[in-house]
Amino acid sequence: MIKKYLLNRYELLLFIIVLFIAFGANQTFLSKMYQFASVESNTSILWFSPFILVLLLFSALHVVLIPFSKSVSKLLIALLLLISALCAYFIDSFGTIIDKDMITNMLETDTAEVLDLFTLKLFLYLIFLFFLPSAIFWQTRFEKEEIFKGFIKRAIVAFLLLVVVSGVYMSVSKSYSSFFRNHKELKMYLNPYYPIASSVKYVQAFFKADITIKPIAQDAKKAANSKPRVMIFVLGETQRAANFSLNGYTQLTNPLLGKREDIISFTNFYSCGTATAVSVPCMFAKFGHDAWSDDKKYYENIIDVLQKVGTKIIYRDNNSGGSKGIADRVKDVKYWWGKEYDSILLQDLEENLANISSDTFILLHVEGSHGPTYFKRYSDNYRYFKPTCDTQDLEKCTQEMIVNTYDNTIVYADFIINETIEALKKYEKEYAVALWFISDHGESLGENGIYLHGLPYFIAPDTQKHVPSVLYVGDVQRYKALKQKEQQAYSHDNIFHTILGFYGVQTNEYDRKLDMLR
Repeated sequence: MIKKYLLNRYELLLFIIVLFIAFGANQTFLSKMYQFASVESNTSILWFSPFILVLLLFSALHVVLIPFSKSVSKLLIALLLLISALCAYFIDSFGTIIDKDMITNMLETDTAEVLDLFTLKLFLYLIFLFFLPSAIFWQTRFEKEEIFKGFIKRAIVAFLLLVVVSGVYMSVSKSYSSFFRNHKELKMYLNPYYPIASSVKYVQAFFKADITIKPIAQDAKKAANSKPRVMIFVLGETQRAANFSLNGYTQLTNPLLGKREDIISFTNFYSCGTATAVSVPCMFAKFGHDAWSDDKKYYENIIDVLQKVGTKIIYRDNNSGGSKGIADRVKDVKYWWGKEYDSILLQDLEENLANISSDTFILLHVEGSHGPTYFKRYSDNYRYFKPTCDTQDLEKCTQEMIVNTYDNTIVYADFIINETIEALKKYEKEYAVALWFISDHGESLGENGIYLHGLPYFIAPDTQKHVPSVLYVGDVQRYKALKQKEQQAYSHDNIFHTILGFYGVQTNEYDRKLDMLR
């Protein structure tokens, strides 16, 4: 009986597949688990974890395959291996966690961004963790079986494995339960369990969501003013506060802004999320970080409120991910989708500023410091720091090269912000003016083996959440008052209310305590 059900070619190959996934696609999970266990001298985890991981994956695979014939299981195994290989590459290379927000971000990524992630290492992962085991399984011929008998066999094997898993769990539950309770983030690296679970959550949220845009600030009205109010909001991308010399960074990344005596750099400013798909909708919403959830992006935002009271909106976007819905109801829009340098956003700025006759809000969404192809974000004359990492394959570069390349993107951003201020400054006698630059989120540059961004907020390093916020105001008295607040704690939560305050919009949605200009 045991030989008939367990010691056959099909079961042997499934076991080999599990070994590929357990030890090939879970290197980060095992590494972190061993690291924590070693620190805590947890011998149970150290000695038995590989065996338990293989057993769990083996039993889970059998449960999933119960309803499917062996021929259909070939397709499912291939799909599972593909998911495992792709996720392993991003987890191992960048420390990425594939949660629901990351899946949202991935699905909203354009083709150019996807191509930037193709490296030799990715192909090696696909060859050894997808093509090789898939080919072995696919080329094997299994004996034919009746549908009902095959179903019964798979159900019996799955049941027996679950019994074994239950027995093993009961024998080690005291040690394992406390260990994984203390290190909850470990499950986020378990591949392909967590990516698949996150995909299910994404699908559930997608079909559950009410995509009807819900109105806010129906009572909004604007106070009379003597001259037009104009704010240029430069929406940064992937810039982190730690690499702004305005904030004390040792490399001179703000050579132009650093010379100005009319700007405020808020040194203690934090983002709503760690990925564009979350941060951008959140930062322009009335909801703060603590109240934010996926369904909140289907409410009107600050741009909608400004339009209600007659403020003219001008939107220019060079971000490869687009506006993330914030400009869907704006008429005067232009997109370049990250195909140009960010200076393209200044193309018609002078013309727009010269023709203002009423309150105007200009939003410039940059491509900024989006990685891993940092070297594509600036022209050669902004290659200040060398050597640089001129490839998307970050593993070919030292951390110094990566940081230098990233810092060059900040130097280029410094130029864009300064040019925008200079353009606006010409009109400060005609309009009440302000420029506000804020990044959507930060970036990891290899610290503790983590790259890029998008980690769940509660475990994300400070570099992914601490963002630059630079403000220019034409009013000298207001500048002096704000300069005293440079080190106060602020966040994306303040944006909605500060913009309302700047334009003098009166509504019950306005919270004076969150208005940085008061």
